[in-house]
Amino acid sequence: MKNISKCTLLACLFGTVLLTAGCGSDSDSTLSPAEPNDQVALAGETTGKLFFDVNIADADKLALYFDVILETSNGLKDQGVEPMFVIAFRGLSVTLIDDNANDTTKALIKTMAALPNVRLEACSVATSLFEVDNATILPEIAVVGNTFISSMGYQAVGYAPVLIQ
Repeated sequence: MKNISKCTLLACLFGTVLLTAGCGSDSDSTLSPAEPNDQVALAGETTGKLFFDVNIADADKLALYFDVILETSNGLKDQGVEPMFVIAFRGLSVTLIDDNANDTTKALIKTMAALPNVRLEACSVATSLFEVDNATILPEIAVVGNTFISSMGYQAVGYAPVLIQ
């Protein structure tokens, strides 16, 4: 019985090697591993529509993700795709984007708002729940009724949701 088990194991291993021999490689690819890109995912795309659903209560984490969103915008542009972003703040994140926001957050919000095709939204359901006066939300950010509804509407016109929490 030990011989059968070894043979079976060897056959399974050999079959796995055969099945996976070409996985992860593209014989038509001319790019080296040192040049990562998103050409396969972006094939035929001219616009990159993303809906960033932000629910973070930490200003440092928010700054980190803003850097990643900026990198995403630049990455799309570098690959010939026009970024179109909605950045929607909900939950406790609304407490980070009012007049009491730290200088870094204020500067990053201004940077984001200055980008073409970027819309910033804050959820009024969240501002009500966390007692943030809508009048104190930074001026670059539009207060909307409910960012869950915004998310649905933007997805209906082709925006891909990206959850940030």
